[in-house]
Amino acid sequence: MDKVRLDLSRHCIETEIKRLYNSALSEYFRAKPHEHERLEQVIDLTQQALQGLDFNRLRSQHAPLAGHSDAHVVLVRSGKRLAILIEGRAIEP
Repeated sequence: MDKVRLDLSRHCIETEIKRLYNSALSEYFRAKPHEHERLEQVIDLTQQALQGLDFNRLRSQHAPLAGHSDAHVVLVRSGKRLAILIEGRAIEP
């Protein structure tokens, strides 16, 4: 299972996932070879989320995902299936 913590204290879920994707992609080319696998997982997970999630619906149905929230939010993937955990409670994207 792949997972990444989302910091939604300053911006919404879509912006945070874009930020994580861009950061991991940039870091990948500077990283040592032993760090590539971890970064590839983050890149793949965030890319899948950016391509497959309906961010407008998620923000409207789940207030913490709209941003400016201190909720503990995690993006997870088991196999090919994405899920979002808000305070440990799974929601279906």
